[in-house]
Amino acid sequence: HLCSCHGHAVRQWCGYGSSNERVSRASPGPPFYLWLCAVCRPGPAFPKDLHDLRLLAQQLQQLKEDNFYSLLLFFSAAYLYKQAFAIPGSSLMNVLCGALFGVKVGLPLVCVLTAVGASLCYLLSKAFARQWLLRWYGLRLQSLQEKLNSDRKSLLLVLISLRLFPFSPNWFLNMASPIAGVPLTLFFPSVLIGLVPYNYLCVQSGLVLSQLQDLSQVLSPANVATLALGTVGTLLLTLIVKRYKGRV
Repeated sequence: HLCSCHGHAVRQWCGYGSSNERVSRASPGPPFYLWLCAVCRPGPAFPKDLHDLRLLAQQLQQLKEDNFYSLLLFFSAAYLYKQAFAIPGSSLMNVLCGALFGVKVGLPLVCVLTAVGASLCYLLSKAFARQWLLRWYGLRLQSLQEKLNSDRKSLLLVLISLRLFPFSPNWFLNMASPIAGVPLTLFFPSVLIGLVPYNYLCVQSGLVLSQLQDLSQVLSPANVATLALGTVGTLLLTLIVKRYKGRV
């Protein structure tokens, strides 16, 4: 009933507009997508810019009024799909989450989904991507591994600092961490905690989605300065912890 009642909104989410539009079948979604989008073609598309995001948010607001938990499950599945396969555009999903659920629900939801999705990416990389990473990103991987090996005693703080600043390549950290010897028990909390500030900025921007002209507004100079200070603070804490442990 969900798709039949809100076919237009679901079609927009899944990349299927009118009957004359042809959507690529190159990247079929998981079974839950195919079930939810029974009236759509497989190959879910995601909003690519703020215009798409505004249209999608308006349509999904109607779905939210009728069935909040179905929308919550639907959004979570889409978010995990993007994170697990390192599909670009997580900032747009964070903004959408803020527009749909607000900060009180949206922020903890996005933080948990980011950590779970990144962990799925970690596991996929550990199982299948080792040779590919070594071949194409060998020097970058070696540099990361050397940095992590030099700070093993305070590894969690180092991992958090790498996540705090938004220009860190999160997709690379997700895929390279298992190859660099980062245990999942440290990887998960580092993503959960380290991306809180950035996720908050994106989710909060969703509250004023209609006023956003460009995603660069999310990372205004003031916001970037705040995140940079957080990174510096974490690094200083790392140095203090290392010095304390060295004395002990």
